Amino acid sequence: MVRKYSGGTFVPCGTYLNTKEWGFHSVPKEGDYLEGEGATYYRVPLLAVMVLGPLVGLAFILFLPVAVPAVLIYAIGRRLVMSVRGLRPRLHFPFTR
Repeated sequence: MVRKYSGGTFVPCGTYLNTKEWGFHSVPKEGDYLEGEGATYYRVPLLAVMVLGPLVGLAFILFLPVAVPAVLIYAIGRRLVMSVRGLRPRLHFPFTR
């Protein structure tokens, strides 16, 4: 069963998912305090971690080769459309006016 905990509370041994940083935090046998005030943790069963961990890694590996060309094609297409319409793309430099 998945239980909800907040950061800074003492918890028993197990694996916890931090929803603020989307990372796993493992707690040793003796128990420990969860890091981060204001963070929300969910205790995740070990079997779920063992099944979902590799699937999340696989999704990340499969997503990157698709995302990079897609963003590149979008950026080039946007520049072309703006140049055809006669608009200049605005460049945002933080220290110029």
